[in-house]
Amino acid sequence: MKFRYKVLFTNLILLSLGLGLVGYLMIHKNFELAKQTQLKNAIVQNNLVQSSVEYELLQLLNSVSDNSETSNNNTDNNNAEKSSISASSIVAQLPQIGSRVSSSVRSRDSFFYIYFDGEKVYTDDKSDARISDTLFKNLTTGNKNYVIKEESQKHYIYVTSQSVIDEKNLCIVSKCDASEAYTLLDEQIKYFRLIIIVILIAESAAMYFISRYMTKPLEKLNHVSEEIAQGDYATRVNVKSYDEIGLLAQKFNIMAQAVSDHVDELNDMVHRREQFVADFTHEIKTPMTSIIGYADTMRSLELPREEQMMALGYIFSEGKRLESMSQKLFELIYLRRHDIEKARVHMADLCAEVVKVVEPAYENRHLTIETEIEDTVLTVNRELLVTALVNLMDNARKASEEGQQVEVTGKFVDNMACNIPKDKTDICEAESADDRKCTRAYEISIIDHGIGMTKEQAERICDEFYMADKSRARKEGGAGIGMSLVAIILEHHNAVLSVESEPGCGTTMRILLPW
Repeated sequence: MKFRYKVLFTNLILLSLGLGLVGYLMIHKNFELAKQTQLKNAIVQNNLVQSSVEYELLQLLNSVSDNSETSNNNTDNNNAEKSSISASSIVAQLPQIGSRVSSSVRSRDSFFYIYFDGEKVYTDDKSDARISDTLFKNLTTGNKNYVIKEESQKHYIYVTSQSVIDEKNLCIVSKCDASEAYTLLDEQIKYFRLIIIVILIAESAAMYFISRYMTKPLEKLNHVSEEIAQGDYATRVNVKSYDEIGLLAQKFNIMAQAVSDHVDELNDMVHRREQFVADFTHEIKTPMTSIIGYADTMRSLELPREEQMMALGYIFSEGKRLESMSQKLFELIYLRRHDIEKARVHMADLCAEVVKVVEPAYENRHLTIETEIEDTVLTVNRELLVTALVNLMDNARKASEEGQQVEVTGKFVDNMACNIPKDKTDICEAESADDRKCTRAYEISIIDHGIGMTKEQAERICDEFYMADKSRARKEGGAGIGMSLVAIILEHHNAVLSVESEPGCGTTMRILLPW
């Protein structure tokens, strides 16, 4: 079941229970008030009948008493006869008294019964309903009993009152129609049912559209999650609200972006690994083909001494290239998996060591090195930084023509935005100047005036086995791993390498080391 239907049905159930409870309490209260009103009217009617009957009896007793007093017989027998005449007179006169009272005080839909000494002596109710014994239980003078009975689909209130006449109980039972209260109850129930049905229908329609509107962002989230699950990581949720759903949508977009970035990283890593394997296989195959070819020629043919030496020279140079490539690969793998130790090093001494290492190769090409190093002390790994600078110097040598000059400078760079990231995966990628601000850094520049590179070539020089000029690099014994090693070394030093190059004009390599 969809969430909006759950919201709809939950609201309907709660609203129905609430309206039902409120309606029940209101209808019950109104019914009780109407019933109490009917009861009060019935009691008033009973009091009126009782007062009228007692008044008529009092008139009768007074007349009997006056007649007895005019008699000259004052004996006890005459007194006994007087009492007997009084009781019989009361019984004989009560129907007439009841009839007179009925014609004078009885209202519509009300009746009364007269009981004297436990016997019914008069009623104006043609139905002559049976009076419940409950009305006479525990009845005392001045108190009243009442019951409500249903007769012929009508409800009546029976009210009983008692008086004592000549030591006999005179009971007046009034019967009043109370159907109005019950009719009102039935009408209120019917009206309430109609109202509650209308309210529930209107509320259902309103809640359906409201819940549909409120859950629409959730449907968007569900739709986008399905698209992401199918591989479309660029899809985002467009929810403009400031409630919990809007916050959820923002977090969902952040999560989707993180997943997309991670997937891109994984794809890039897979691509780089595949490219690495392909390039490594190609780079291994080339020297191995040369070695196998020359070795097979020497084994199968009798070559002159000069040609033998030439073949052995090719085998030796290709073997050295394989050795250099395997050593750099080992260093590359090692540095990617291990941290390095650093110590305080004088940069002037370090640069001098680098120049001393590459100087023989430069002299063989008749190249000159011009240095201008501002000495300072930095915390670095001396051996690894020397390896990185030697690789850069070697690349400058390979790119230069005989007789040209390579310049090496080292100086402080003050009060500038230098791109030194805290955590960088690819040193050769350009970063924003806002990545990290530093007020001071040490810059080492290696400038050659050789063949240069295009912008596209400069952006890829840190890729494994990439060579801007493959024929020239292989001729010089390169394998395309040196710049990848440089990038890893600089990454461990939290440094940045920037490349400025133009074909035919030379290349400038700048290293920014944090101070």
